[in-house]
Amino acid sequence: MKKLFVHHPLFRLLSPLFSGTLVYLLILLINNNIGQLEAAFLGQELYVCIGLAYLIQEYARVSLVFFERLNLRITYFWKLVLQVVSSIIIGIGLVTGAMYAYFTYVLAYTPNSKELLIFNSIFAVITFIYLMLYVSHQFLHKVNTNFVAMELAAKQQIEDDFQEFKKGVNPQLLFESLESLLVLMKRNPEEAELLSDHFSSVYRYILLKKNREVVPFKEEMETLQELLKLFTYLPYRKIQLGTVVESDTWVVPGSLLTLVERIMRSTIPSDVHLLTLDILETPTTLKIQYQPEEVLRGQLETSDLGDISRNYQFYSDSPVQIQMKDPYKIIELPKLNLDESSHN
Repeated sequence: MKKLFVHHPLFRLLSPLFSGTLVYLLILLINNNIGQLEAAFLGQELYVCIGLAYLIQEYARVSLVFFERLNLRITYFWKLVLQVVSSIIIGIGLVTGAMYAYFTYVLAYTPNSKELLIFNSIFAVITFIYLMLYVSHQFLHKVNTNFVAMELAAKQQIEDDFQEFKKGVNPQLLFESLESLLVLMKRNPEEAELLSDHFSSVYRYILLKKNREVVPFKEEMETLQELLKLFTYLPYRKIQLGTVVESDTWVVPGSLLTLVERIMRSTIPSDVHLLTLDILETPTTLKIQYQPEEVLRGQLETSDLGDISRNYQFYSDSPVQIQMKDPYKIIELPKLNLDESSHN
């Protein structure tokens, strides 16, 4: 509404000059007095027409603001009809009152019905044009807003698809595993074969399960075991599982794998100490807890789990969050309990 050009100060200043002049010319043409243009174009009647144009256009602008803020429990069509009818009627009243005042106090006689009809008809059309400008602007704004929303949604969909692709491929883990494999092939072919087995198990799971919405917790844990074995060949802190609950809950595919990988990358590398993860549960959540020894830059925060949170928000109102309960850092995932599975 504020962007409509009729509210621009320059338009409010200049538009009545042109519309008032046009009204003056129309009145001369209707009364067959066009010859007066040569004698006195800048006469008193012209200034009256311009003044009436200022009055009507400012009133029409105020009426737009009023009806925009008016909260009526009626359909848009009937609100528009009410706005058009009431604005034109009040505009006619303003023009009639102004004409009577001008003719009575300046010209010292009362205007006749023909003069009132001409002035009211012309300025009623001006009021109607103002209202149509408003309606067309509103519809154009709505159409443009819908187009922009569609473009933003399409852009977001492309970004989400790309992030899902990156998440499925996980290029960082892929190249680190291949680099470790190249080193082991020269030094210890048997170890290289084991690394290849763990690597293929993890990626087979990631690629096969990416189209499933949820998977059983036990199934995710089997792949997590393979991922932890794969981590032993990478130059990061080695991770072992401590207490692991036997739960019949469901999880979003890859969520535990992603969490454990981010824990590993946020922990200071060490060949001496192991990082122990406990996976516990409450009636509503799964808890992954560990004693953090995090790098100075790149500590794991709740904001780093945005992609996991977006996946879980489709199935649960509970958030994915990180808590600190000394000496543990605890990551909470909502439990997804399904009566039956339709995701295979």
